[in-house]
Amino acid sequence: MRSRIIVALVTGVLLTCFVQAQKIKPRLKDIDLSDMAAFQSPTPNWKIIGAVQAGYNDTVLNTAKGSGILFNDFSRSIQNKPVHNLVTKMEHGDVNLEFDFMLAKGSNSGIYFQSRYEVQLFDSWGVKIPRYSDLGGLYQTIKKSKGMSGKAPLKNAAFAPGLWQHMEISFQAPRFDAAGKKTTPATFIYVRLNGVTLHENIAVEGPTVSATFEDEKPYGPLMIQGDHGTLAIKNLKYAPQDDLKVELKDLSYQYFEKSATNLAEAKTTKPTGQGNTKTLDARLASARDKFLILFEGKINIPDDDNYTFNAFFSGTGALEVDGKTLLQASGLFVGGNPVEASTNLKSGQHAFRFWVNKDLASARPGFALFVEKANSKAIALHSSGSIPDRSPAPLIAVRAESGPELVRSFMNHNNKKLTHVMSVGDPSQVHYSYDLLQGGMLQAWKGDFLNTTDMWHERGEPQTASALGAPVVLPGNCPIYDKSLAKDSMADYQYKGYTLSAGLPVFSYAYRQLKVRDQVQPAENGKGLKRSISITGEGKEKTMVRIAQANEITPLGKGLYSIGNQAYFVQIAPELYPRIETYLGQKLLVLPGSETVQYQLIW
Repeated sequence: MRSRIIVALVTGVLLTCFVQAQKIKPRLKDIDLSDMAAFQSPTPNWKIIGAVQAGYNDTVLNTAKGSGILFNDFSRSIQNKPVHNLVTKMEHGDVNLEFDFMLAKGSNSGIYFQSRYEVQLFDSWGVKIPRYSDLGGLYQTIKKSKGMSGKAPLKNAAFAPGLWQHMEISFQAPRFDAAGKKTTPATFIYVRLNGVTLHENIAVEGPTVSATFEDEKPYGPLMIQGDHGTLAIKNLKYAPQDDLKVELKDLSYQYFEKSATNLAEAKTTKPTGQGNTKTLDARLASARDKFLILFEGKINIPDDDNYTFNAFFSGTGALEVDGKTLLQASGLFVGGNPVEASTNLKSGQHAFRFWVNKDLASARPGFALFVEKANSKAIALHSSGSIPDRSPAPLIAVRAESGPELVRSFMNHNNKKLTHVMSVGDPSQVHYSYDLLQGGMLQAWKGDFLNTTDMWHERGEPQTASALGAPVVLPGNCPIYDKSLAKDSMADYQYKGYTLSAGLPVFSYAYRQLKVRDQVQPAENGKGLKRSISITGEGKEKTMVRIAQANEITPLGKGLYSIGNQAYFVQIAPELYPRIETYLGQKLLVLPGSETVQYQLIW
């Protein structure tokens, strides 16, 4: 077993400085997909449906009536006719966008921000070196005098056609001066596919090929390409990221060093220091511990709206607006979760008070206060130095390049920390994680292998490893199916170690009088994993092997099954006929263990 470790500094992709990590996640609005009312004059190829399904080799998507899914019923008759593109009534400037999408085999589409700047939607399953025209690529820019350019994604995080995929995009609109001259180009702050960052801070020089408009503006509608291929979209959500003009006015501070531990004491005690300030700033406190700092002034609110405040501090603290306590907490540590509160505020000035009592000697100093509303970016009411930066932590990664890699670790899976996990990497760039106590597959992914930073950086807390690619999360349960058990646990399933075959582990287990052999290997085409489970011993004829477990399992024909509402596929030999059973509120796909059970995971 190799243990080659590559260390690289990362800025913004995996581990960021402390202040960046404190940004507030934007609140997303749904684009209603119960009908087509959110779109401008949709052509007949665009429809609202209730369900969609396909296999990875299908060039069409099968649909069912209902609502909640936007569907482009593409046909060759509309190819390269942009009148069949779909445009939203909503117009945006800076915006965060999230959506789930499904492509048929060979399908091609794109989503255009402000109807001008395209992020490519393309069937790129199995592509080794992605180009700008592949899934998640930023397409070629129209530049009449200088030719064209495009930006390929950093990695190929594409799933198979026929599966739901997830995309998150943060877009910053171009900026213009008072005369209308562009001062800052449109920028993709990030593009993430299936949890993997494909782009960060990429400026786009101008509208891309097939854009609706060749000029540039501060605002414009979203456009979804409809004249290139079949596409389904659901959970389409956005958060406008307009600038928020909230300001603190007439702000003063009082600093109490060991002489006040609460606001009442502060009001009856002479402060160690005091003065005026423009922002909240922890550096106004000269001590590291045992102090209280109080800020008072006015907060200027631009519009009648609901505003959300998020505070980070160590110790005890509170925020008051117009004499009303909006948030208060004690025992907090900088670096933990924020304390949050929302309130409706009228346009104009309001009385403002914020205080922090640093009474936890073991905690880091510093504090921060953010404010946001539904259509805006979260802005800081504190100075940039109020929470000191942490140096970017190194990415400590295990690469599976010249041979298989086996790494033991803790791992988080479905909100539970597992302690006996082995992650197996292969040079084919198809990897998986496996629970040794249950013999269960936890996740599978392609691309780079394993992030071990939390195991080996500094004190190695919390001792967990995580996938570097886009993982497909698997149930992680025991392959032996015993429906007589009241809960999904196999206490009698005993791990007996593993042997190596071509550098890859073959796991052994004992269950009552049975012996179980479990082998997982990359598929020949690099597009999935093959699993082989063989059982010997008395009673194997009555033993059932669990192939898959999910809320939904749908047979698609020729031994192919969709698992978990098109989350991944399971392929078995077409001549076999597994049972689909209901167990503990879920569906199970099971086969008799009398013969070696073989199947393939495809994603």
